[in-house]
Amino acid sequence: MSHPSRGPVPPGSLRAVAVGGLLALALSGSAEAQIYESLDEGLTSGHAVFHPSLSYEYTYDSNILFISSDLPGSSPVASGINLVRARILAYVPIRDGRIRFVYAPFYRNYTNDRFQPEDGLNHEFDLETVFPAGRSITFTFRDHYVNGTVSLQEQLDGNGLAVGLGHYTTHDPQLVIDVSLGARQGFSLLPSYSSSSYNGLVSSLGQIVDYDYTTQALEGRYNYRHSEPTTVYGYYELAATTENVTNAPEITIQSRAVGLGLMRTTHENLMTYLSVGYQTLDFEGGIGQNFSGPVGEANVTWQLGNLARINLRFLRKPYASIFADSYYYLETAGRIGWIRQIGRDNYMDAGAVLAQQEYVPAQGTARIVRSIRLEGGFGHQLMKNLRAYIGLNLESSESNVLQLSGGVGADPFHYNLYRILFRLEAGWL
Repeated sequence: MSHPSRGPVPPGSLRAVAVGGLLALALSGSAEAQIYESLDEGLTSGHAVFHPSLSYEYTYDSNILFISSDLPGSSPVASGINLVRARILAYVPIRDGRIRFVYAPFYRNYTNDRFQPEDGLNHEFDLETVFPAGRSITFTFRDHYVNGTVSLQEQLDGNGLAVGLGHYTTHDPQLVIDVSLGARQGFSLLPSYSSSSYNGLVSSLGQIVDYDYTTQALEGRYNYRHSEPTTVYGYYELAATTENVTNAPEITIQSRAVGLGLMRTTHENLMTYLSVGYQTLDFEGGIGQNFSGPVGEANVTWQLGNLARINLRFLRKPYASIFADSYYYLETAGRIGWIRQIGRDNYMDAGAVLAQQEYVPAQGTARIVRSIRLEGGFGHQLMKNLRAYIGLNLESSESNVLQLSGGVGADPFHYNLYRILFRLEAGWL
């Protein structure tokens, strides 16, 4: 299901958001907010607006490969990480439509030579085009592309892998056709294609894994505008996925989902997105159980005056699993993010994520993995187009099922880590 884009930031709070930097957007829980929300006026050329920027980031990560300390002989790999990122965001209006895109290549290396990334140069690209065709039809095309050695935690999608660091590629084009049937009613068609692949270490398996997924999906919606700020809709989605994992048979997945959604904006200070439904996943190949059950997502952003913002997000959704005895895992996660301006040029932010992944096997006890992540930091606007940020991230994970390793019980999903981050950003964000 697609996510609505967030509305504009109230003018009085623009400075508070501007000093927030990219991490504040990441706390919003909306992928499109991260990608397209600009933080200042940018540079104009005719009708086009550009936001070029350059940033340097240093992170000390105590466990870059998410290795469990329970496993005999295991030794978490700590490393410093240097990252240089160039970014260009562009907005080009075309009559009643628009084109928006972001290209953000980055170079990253690790100071510990125990891990050598496959890719030094990495690429991220996002595109959105909106073209009205008359008064009643609007075409929107979106595309998301990532290619490089990245942590799967950097991606917002579930990829059948709880944690991992390796070469990752994803490509997710989607077309949205909105048809208006009057002042209140309409329908939408959302055909999409998604492909992703990964090659890297899965610490809970203790081995290098190759996998790839391809999905073709079609979603239909009936939209009803209840009032000016509120739209409700019903949806039905069909999807077909092919999964290939190292040393495992090919698996095909037929997915069906039906449900209701709501989008509401109240005076631009309270933005709400809610979706609840029922989904089934039917698997062919391998072993495991099919899935059927309720799914849902909620995302609330609350602007507290001109100086603070809170975001809440909840998710319950199944994802395909790479583990041979489990077709899928069911993820239930809650997130909260907070950011507040302090004085003229400073800000603080904080966030927390609680997540549970339930791996349902063909028989036996389900493995339940629980994790918590806490993060916070402080930023300072050094000058108009230069800002600095320092932050701390704590993370812990464990499961309820032990496995024998070296004659003793060990939890391959148990890990702890911390990250210390420093970032310097220059340009028009």
